[in-house]
Amino acid sequence: MLRLIGPLLLLVALDLAGAARSEDLLIRIPLWSEGGEPIHSSQLRVQVDGRPAPILRLHGPEDPLLLLVVLDLVADLNEADLARDALIAALREAGSNVWVGVLRAQDGLRVLLDPTNDRDAIAQAILSFPVSGRPGLLETLETMSRLADSVLEKAPVRIAVYYITDSNIYSYREDFTNPVINWSDSGDLSRRFPEGLVRDRISKLTAKLSSAQAPIFITHVEYRTDRLNEAYQNGLMQIAAVTGGQAVFCRSNAEIHPAITGMVKTILSHYGLDLKVPAQAAENVAIKIESQNGTVTHRTRMRIKK
Repeated sequence: MLRLIGPLLLLVALDLAGAARSEDLLIRIPLWSEGGEPIHSSQLRVQVDGRPAPILRLHGPEDPLLLLVVLDLVADLNEADLARDALIAALREAGSNVWVGVLRAQDGLRVLLDPTNDRDAIAQAILSFPVSGRPGLLETLETMSRLADSVLEKAPVRIAVYYITDSNIYSYREDFTNPVINWSDSGDLSRRFPEGLVRDRISKLTAKLSSAQAPIFITHVEYRTDRLNEAYQNGLMQIAAVTGGQAVFCRSNAEIHPAITGMVKTILSHYGLDLKVPAQAAENVAIKIESQNGTVTHRTRMRIKK
C-alpha cells in the first residue's frame, strides 16, 4: 500500500509546496502556542540535547497542510454517523490550503480518496465509508507514519495523520488476551498481568514511532473501562504523544462532535519547526523550545535516524 499511494501523495505535496526541501533539514518538530498567540521563528530559542539548534524554517497555520484521515470504525453505526458528521463539518471550515486524503484502516489499509481540497468529494468519501470488519489501527500505524514522513523528506509542507476509531482490543485479528499458561501455578505472570501482550505491542510501536516526524492524532469515540482496553487506550495516548500528536477519548456520544471538532482545530493550528541537528547529537535527543511570546507545546524527545 505504501508503494501505491506514496508517489501520489508526494506529487500533491510538491504541488502544494512548489519547492524541494533543503538538504540541511534533519528533523521536523510540531508545536503549538498555548495562549493562541502567533509563533515567530525570531522569538524562538531551540536546544537539542542542551546545544543550540539552528532553525531552518517555521511552517505556520497559513502554510499548506496535507491531512491524512484514517477511518477505523467497525462497531456502532450511530457512533460512526456522529463521527462522520462532525468530521465533515470540521473539514468544511478548513481553509483552501488544507488538502485531505481519506483512508480506511480496518481489514487492511485502503485509500478511499486521494488528497484533494474539494470539500464535497471529501464529504462523499467519508459518508461512503463502510462500518464493518475488524479494527486496523495498530496494524497500519507504521505504514501511515512512513508514508507521511516520506512526504516530509521531499517537500516542505505540514502533514498530519488523524485516526478516528472505535477499536476494541478484543476485536483485533491478533489475540491480545494473554491466556493463562499454567492454571495450576498461582504465580503464573499471565494471571497477574493479563494486559502484558497489549503493553508489549504498544511498547514496540512506541519505540518505532519515536523517530516519526509527522504527528499522529487519534480520536477514540468509545472509551472502554475493562482492564485490557484501558491498557490499550493508555497505549494509544503514548503513541500519539511520542510523535508530537494527541489522543482524546469520548465517554459518551455527546462528546464525539466536540472531540472531533476540537482535534481538527488543533491539527490545523499546528506549526512545523524545521531544525538542523548538531552533528554530535545522540540518537535519542532531548528537545527544548522556548518562545519570547508565551509558552509553546511540543514533543520533548525524538529518536534521530542516522
